[in-house]
Order: sequence, then C-alpha cells, then structure tokens
Amino acid sequence: MSKCLFLLLVLCFFTGYQQLAISASTVWLAPPLSTQPSPSWYARPVTKHAGKLIQFDHKEVVIFDEEIGQQVRFASARVIWIEVDELSFLEKQLRQSFEKKDDNAVLSGLTAVLMERPPVWRQQWLTMLAAIAAYRTNRGEISLDLIRQLDQRPLPLMVLAWLPIAWTNKPMPQSMTGDAMNQLSNTSEITQLTASSWLLSSPQREVAIQKLKSLELSERFEISTFAKLLLWRVSNPQHVLQSVERWKTTALSLPMVLQTGPLVLIKDKLLASGSTEAAKHLQWSIDAAPIMQQLQWIESR
Repeated sequence: MSKCLFLLLVLCFFTGYQQLAISASTVWLAPPLSTQPSPSWYARPVTKHAGKLIQFDHKEVVIFDEEIGQQVRFASARVIWIEVDELSFLEKQLRQSFEKKDDNAVLSGLTAVLMERPPVWRQQWLTMLAAIAAYRTNRGEISLDLIRQLDQRPLPLMVLAWLPIAWTNKPMPQSMTGDAMNQLSNTSEITQLTASSWLLSSPQREVAIQKLKSLELSERFEISTFAKLLLWRVSNPQHVLQSVERWKTTALSLPMVLQTGPLVLIKDKLLASGSTEAAKHLQWSIDAAPIMQQLQWIESR
C-alpha cells in the first residue's frame, strides 16, 4: 500500500498540470502579525473572503474577491481555513470518511481522489489527512512515509499544522515507536520531527530529545520552532510552573494556524503538574480559537 501511494504522489505532485483549477471558496485569514501594540483592548478578528481561489501555496494566497470585484493577495501564513464550494463526489466522500474516523476508507480512497488532480494544495492537505488516518490506526510506517513524500515540496502552514505530531505525553503503541525509530535518520526533517514526537513518551525518549535538539538548529522556521516547543514535553512540574506564562506567550506569537498543538501541549503539562484550574482556563482559550478542526483530532486519539 505504501509503495502504491508513493508512486501516485510522485505522479500528482511532480508532473505538469493540464489545467489551473480555480474554485469558488471561502478563505479565513488570521489578522496580520504586528510588532506594534494594538490600540484596542479587543483582539483583532479573523476575516473571511469569498470568491475564486486563484492560487494558494507556501508563499501567498490569491483570491478574486467577489465583494470588491478584484484580486487580493495575502501572506499564506495567515490562512487558517479554506472551504471549497465545489468538490468532486470522491473528495467529499474522503473528507466525510475522515470526519467519521473511517480511517480505512480514507487510506483506500486517497488514490482515486488524487487521480482527479485537484489543486496541489488540496492534494497536500488530503494526503495529510491520510497521514493522520494512518497515525490514528497505528500504521506508523505509512503515516511517516506519506509525510516524507509531502516534504518534497514546500507546504502551506495550513497543511503543516495538521502534522500528526504527538503534542501530549500519552503513551504510544510499541509498533508506532518502532516505526518512529526507523525514520529518525530520514532525510526529511518533517519526518524526523514527527517521529521524534512519537518517541518522547517511550523508552527511546533520550534519543528523541537529542534529535529534537539537533532539529532546533534547522534553517526552516517551522522545524526549529516545533522542535523547541516539543522539548517542553520533558519539563518537570516545577519547571512547568515557572515557565508556563513564557510558554503561552511563545505559543500565541506563532502564526495563528500553528497555535493549537502547542497550546494543547501546555494544557497537558499543566494537568500533569497538578494545575487543574490553570489548565481549565487554557482550555477555554483553546475552545475559543478558530482552529477547532485540528483540536478535534489531536484530542481524539
């Protein structure tokens, strides 16, 4: 199965497209990052733009905004969600299977959906759903292989945010940690990062810590940042209580689409440290965040 998926992904990602798929979509954008203090006590709102999605990659999103009748461009890092109006029957079916946690159907249906050649960003996102489906069903080899393939070209943060990283210290099955150990030397840094996160609650924890420390030196912002944050998982209760406010500041300074996993990590460490009330308050903040789709699968494992 893994080999079949590999061949298909190479076909879809690395061959030319015969058409530019422009679809009617609604794009949700986080407010732009600012180094200046806000003049208002209220958080700046998430905005949305409805229209034709012309381009979306790791650099920018381009939309023909129907309300103002012209193209608008935004940094890709601001995109937190995209709702596409027109999907094929097969793609709708795969998405529904994922939401129902019918993970076998997700994995078996991916090939047919990618054969339809949706836009590259949707191929990436759907493949990430399949990586999550493999993760949820303890098929670590398949999950990590799909992640390795995705890392062959830059990913929008909206896709990267869905990596099946283990943000909490819940124990992983032995089969998953074995698959993770086999991939620690993979040339893909995203694969190394994900595999290391699976090992942090295993007997191979020290190996994972050393790998994450090396990934902190990565030239890729998302790799170095997530590696640094994942090392919070090995903090003792006293260090957690001393660091939690700084951790929250760090997590909330990330692009909004990347905040959910780190906040779940902090909540998990607060609970483990006996700070139930602080964890409850943090959960309220998480519940109010606009990225609840991610939280649903992070906490449902």
